[in-house]
Amino acid sequence: MMRQHFARFVLMPIVALLISLGALATPTEPLVTDTPQPATYQRSLSLGELSSPGVLLLRNMLRHLYAEFGVRSDELISAAELQLFYTPSPALNAKRSHVKVYLNDELMGVLPILDQELGQEVNRTLTLDTSFIRDFNHLRFELVGSSDSTPEDPMHASLWLDFSAKSQLQLSVLRLKASNDLAILPEPFFDHRDKAPLLLPFVFSGAPSSTQQTAAAVLASWFGIHSSWRGAAFPAFIGGLPANRSAVVLANNQQRPAFLKDYPRVSAPTLAIIDHPSAPFAKLLLVLGEDDQQVLTAARAVALGSNNLKGPASTLHNQPEMPPRKPYDAPNWVNSDGPTHFSELLDNPLQLQASGLVPPPLSLALKVPADLFIWRSPGVPLDLRYRYTPPLQKESSLLSISINDHFVQAFPLNDPAPGNIAGLAQQQLPLLTHQPGSKRVLIPAQRIGPHNELRMNFTFNALPGCSQDSNCATSLPMNIQAAIDPDSSIDFSAFHHYKAMPDLQAFAASGYPYSRFADLSQTLVLMPPQPSQAELSLLLAIVGRIAAHTGYPATRLSIGDDWQQAGRSQRDLLIVAAAVPAFRRAQGPELSALAEQVAAKLSHPSSRAPRRQTSDAAAELAALIGFKSPFDDQRSVIAMMAGDASGYGLIEQSLLDNQRRARIAGSVTLMHGEHIDSAALGETYYVGSLPWWLMLWFHLADHLLFLVILASLSAVLLASVLFSMLGLLARRRLQAPD
Repeated sequence: MMRQHFARFVLMPIVALLISLGALATPTEPLVTDTPQPATYQRSLSLGELSSPGVLLLRNMLRHLYAEFGVRSDELISAAELQLFYTPSPALNAKRSHVKVYLNDELMGVLPILDQELGQEVNRTLTLDTSFIRDFNHLRFELVGSSDSTPEDPMHASLWLDFSAKSQLQLSVLRLKASNDLAILPEPFFDHRDKAPLLLPFVFSGAPSSTQQTAAAVLASWFGIHSSWRGAAFPAFIGGLPANRSAVVLANNQQRPAFLKDYPRVSAPTLAIIDHPSAPFAKLLLVLGEDDQQVLTAARAVALGSNNLKGPASTLHNQPEMPPRKPYDAPNWVNSDGPTHFSELLDNPLQLQASGLVPPPLSLALKVPADLFIWRSPGVPLDLRYRYTPPLQKESSLLSISINDHFVQAFPLNDPAPGNIAGLAQQQLPLLTHQPGSKRVLIPAQRIGPHNELRMNFTFNALPGCSQDSNCATSLPMNIQAAIDPDSSIDFSAFHHYKAMPDLQAFAASGYPYSRFADLSQTLVLMPPQPSQAELSLLLAIVGRIAAHTGYPATRLSIGDDWQQAGRSQRDLLIVAAAVPAFRRAQGPELSALAEQVAAKLSHPSSRAPRRQTSDAAAELAALIGFKSPFDDQRSVIAMMAGDASGYGLIEQSLLDNQRRARIAGSVTLMHGEHIDSAALGETYYVGSLPWWLMLWFHLADHLLFLVILASLSAVLLASVLFSMLGLLARRRLQAPD
């Protein structure tokens, strides 16, 4: 009954208000703004973009500056130039100090430091030799600093040079025409050398059927996996092509866009790459079939990595079916049934190796399910194995561990015996606070989320050659090496899965609850019968983002427009706009107090913002609402609604932008332009399972008086039972014959 009232009195008025406000605005469709791209163009990359955030300071032997950039396979760099802005320390000796610049470990040039430049910002240009540019490239800036002090200390804190974030790498790029070869997929539509977010349009001949929408979602999820942390957007086009951009085209023999009218009909699932008809460097990925079901088969073949894909076109026959995924077995997630070894989490084989006096931190990404039950847990077991060059000064050489930038523990790098350079540490990544002095440096429960970064930082100190500053020479260890053993492991298997819902933050951060099954086999998306371009774009962006988190394509996702199908499916529901017919009849009786709160927030999204005028009613407006499924107590529903196309774009932007995404929470999130307000309204319910005793303790933990009464009654009952049993035994002994 509560669920019915919530859907009736909250969701219906919201849809009514959104539709009414959308009617005031001029309907618009999302378009990709394209400007013709010449064969040669200039690209500027700031040094801040290419390097680690905030690390633009050189410290002589202690810290070098590293910057990385990639070159797409369809690009050729004809010229490269560094425009550098930096400030040298006033304490440097100009005659003996300079900066060396390396490209892929090849010296590109030396930047001198002049007397008049000390303490002043310097602007210099350095030309790079393009013959040393590869697919992946790294720049290294090394300060050779000297001071006027005698004797000289190369580790002195005054020897520094600070680069400005406005320093740039300027590239002259020559566009190359990619080959029409399916074997190189996902290129040229996505190139892993490119750090920019993926923007890949999807083209339909007309309003796509549910099956064709499913095929597009499967492909979007596959491209989402490849784009990973970069982010991805898939703007939908109906009937036309983006002017100057590669795109994915889905069509059957009966419905084809005009530019494919002369393309041969197909009799089986078919994939092809052709040239864009009006853009010389753009390509089209054709996903074709005799009917929509064959289009879906072709899309699944791409997502599952068919071995038959080669040449400009391939016809697919007898594609094998992959078995359904199990809960929580997403490839990108830590194991739920045993320890996860670091080797399973590596992006590259050198990720856990470091060198130098102050090596860069070693880090691992840990993605965990959003419903991990960590209530009153002592921590996550971490079995850490590491190796290192024996330090000169053992007392201050450390291995520090942190998670999500929160310090956990530091181990001294002591060499217990000659030749023994291995360490073994068993540590708990803590979730609660313990007494000071404990070996566990503990993290509050909120520090563990769907996305986590485990960071391990080696530090090695130099050894002063004397105890007097007037006559001191610093000894530096040679060829310092350190590594974390890939056989190290972290174990989340002891945790249950249980979570309070609705929780829109879990959806925004990791796609929960839909991501619980990596192939989305337990998800049903309800779309309008005639979806707009904006609604399709939002659908594809969301499915792509969920797949980027799980690492597996949405091969078993279901999409429909029938509310009765939702009742029969017993799945988690994702609703785009007023996809449910009952939601369209948003006229119902008088609003409840809860609905009035939501409607007020929609009208004035931010209590801190000035009251808006009537003319602003047509501004971007959207809402996310989560609630329990009316068909299953363990299933959830999330509805995404907007007044017009700009509102759907606002939802997509909010889910892809880190800062905006962090503000999505609770059961209702209202978006109005730049304002995002979230609230926890309606019924709270729980999904997952716990042992009966843990569930009882968890739900009664906040009711101390009830626990005292329950404990007292239990003690009385137990005492009564024991008293009765003892009395029975006593009577039997008395009645027993001698």
